[in-house]
Amino acid sequence: MNRLPEMLLAVIRAGRGRAFPLLLLLLAVGLLTQPDMQPLLGIREAQFDHYQRLLPRQRDSEPVVIVGIDSQSLVQLGQWPWSRDLIAGLVNKIQAGQPLALGIDVVFAERDRYSPEVLAKHIPGMAADTLAALPDPDRKLAHAIEGTPTVLAIAGLSQALPGGRQPAKPLPVFDHDKRRDAFLPHFVSALVSRPIIEAAAAGEGLINATPELEQTDTQRGVLRRVPALAFIDEQPFLSLPLEMVRVALGEVGSVRTENGPQGMQAIRIGDYRLPVLRSGELLLHFGRSSAHYYLSAADVLAGAYDPELFRSRFVIIGFNSTGLQDRIVTPLGESLPGVDIHAQVIESLLASQALQRPYWIQWAEMATLLCIGLALIAFVPRLRARYAVLSFALASIAILTGGYLSFFTARYLFDGASLLFLLCPPFISLLGNTLITADSLRRTAEAQLQNSREEAARMNGELDAARRIQMGLLPDTATLFPDERRFSVAALLEPARAVGGDYYDCFMLDDRRLCVAVGDVSGKGVPASLFMAISKTLTGTLTRRHNKLGSAFRDIEAELNRENPEYLFVTAFIGVLDVDTGHLEYVCAGHDAPLIVRNGEVHAIDTRTIAGPPLCAAGSYPFESAGMQLQAGDLLCLFTDGVTEAMSGNEMFGSNRLRATIATFRSLAVQDCTSALRDAVRHFEAGHPPVDDLTLLLLRWHGANGSSD
Repeated sequence: MNRLPEMLLAVIRAGRGRAFPLLLLLLAVGLLTQPDMQPLLGIREAQFDHYQRLLPRQRDSEPVVIVGIDSQSLVQLGQWPWSRDLIAGLVNKIQAGQPLALGIDVVFAERDRYSPEVLAKHIPGMAADTLAALPDPDRKLAHAIEGTPTVLAIAGLSQALPGGRQPAKPLPVFDHDKRRDAFLPHFVSALVSRPIIEAAAAGEGLINATPELEQTDTQRGVLRRVPALAFIDEQPFLSLPLEMVRVALGEVGSVRTENGPQGMQAIRIGDYRLPVLRSGELLLHFGRSSAHYYLSAADVLAGAYDPELFRSRFVIIGFNSTGLQDRIVTPLGESLPGVDIHAQVIESLLASQALQRPYWIQWAEMATLLCIGLALIAFVPRLRARYAVLSFALASIAILTGGYLSFFTARYLFDGASLLFLLCPPFISLLGNTLITADSLRRTAEAQLQNSREEAARMNGELDAARRIQMGLLPDTATLFPDERRFSVAALLEPARAVGGDYYDCFMLDDRRLCVAVGDVSGKGVPASLFMAISKTLTGTLTRRHNKLGSAFRDIEAELNRENPEYLFVTAFIGVLDVDTGHLEYVCAGHDAPLIVRNGEVHAIDTRTIAGPPLCAAGSYPFESAGMQLQAGDLLCLFTDGVTEAMSGNEMFGSNRLRATIATFRSLAVQDCTSALRDAVRHFEAGHPPVDDLTLLLLRWHGANGSSD
């Protein structure tokens, strides 16, 4: 059981997450070649219905009048079926107005119940002369329609049934094409009106759907396609409304077809053209129903309407009663009588408007599916999950928008909904791989972050230890000379990082000589701190060993140069003060000249004559020392460039500001001077991070007996 998730994960991630989505895309292409399969059929039909609900056909003109056998007519004239002589009277009323054509959406397949033959069976004792005197309703109806542009209805039968036969009025002229005709509906026979009535009619037209439509329409009662042309026992017949137009046009109403690579594309009746499917079916663009063109048969028989109402119009007699079960549900959601469909077909033909789904549109859909699917497979694995979802959303919007635009501009039925449905599985697989990859990367990142935190903690611990060790190397000036009255000294060092490269030192060479030193190693961080420790140690050791500072400096440089793989160098200032006489001997190696405060004035010690390059910068430089005499009360300030180069945005602290600050420390103890100077620098920086280590060493000589106190 535990292997199943692993197998699924392996399938999803195969080929960098692209193999399984590619397989799903190929399956989607295969399904798209079978458009009548579920669930694609339901999705497609729902989408196409939505198109029509958004933009129904505008029914600006009303070329058709429907005379309905409605509930009012049934109440006034009796139940259906009516006698044929009553129908004949209705036909006469209509034909008096000289309509373009009259269509009767009723099949008169059986004898009239009031015909002499039927009455003789029901009333055996009726005299023969009486029967002979009775009028024949069928003949009366045939007489009413004879010589008029009247079209009768026929219902095609997909299999032979009792009562079915071959209609007598196929299209008079039709160009047969075996390749085209193979896609058209074929019926073996039909329900036809009685021969006497049929012979009097000008034409016959189909009123039922094709067998294929009845089998594949999954939403029963919703009519989307109607036949325009079909064969009954290899004889061509138009649908009832189209046959009405052909009859109305007379000699100019020749029927022609437009054929393409995949079969029929359109049908022409005279100058009118109607796009159709290769099956000869019309994708009807429905319009909203209206009661304006509906008339009650009872009112027409009663003479309630002027016959001029029918002049130059198409008239259809049909059922308009719920009880007669001739209702059709349209894609617009309306329940209409079947006769209304005939009226809409005539309107569509006269306006040459119909929905179109030519043979190439399926190839366009397949190309769209492949292009977008391959693009998703190529790019989604490279994107983050949120961008992958956004890309699919944009692709979906583009597909659906393309479908709506094709319908609104050209009435083409582009199946964007099915494409979106088929693209979902590949995208879900791609998104799943993206999420799995993101989760894997997240786990890896978390592990790396944890390792980094542990490493950082370890490094911080080591740096803290190194800082403590480094600071421990520096002397504590507060406790170093507790009983000394001849001088006072204070120092501090604040590294810019955990550890730094500055150092200071102060120690007695003997009872009279005090050595003070400040150094600054190039660079920062751990390498500089290590070199600082070596420099400080060598300074203390070799200064004690030599009586001359110049010689000590030369030995210090020689030792530092012995092992210096990083090519670091050190600026340094070392001074030796005779605490009894106040004489100061000093050596400078590329360091800032210390400042001396005497009688409220600040001067820099003159190091120009003996200043050499930083230690390890030139190598074997002959450093020499110089001397000066201090006066009792003089304050000597040794510092590194972390003081003068402190930054507050775009401005440095500078030597002038340093001198001005020191000048105010005349009456302060050296320890307070050191803290005050440090605080002045930090206040100047105003929260900006320090650019370098800050080191200060202040020495005040009080005189041989400490008289300056």
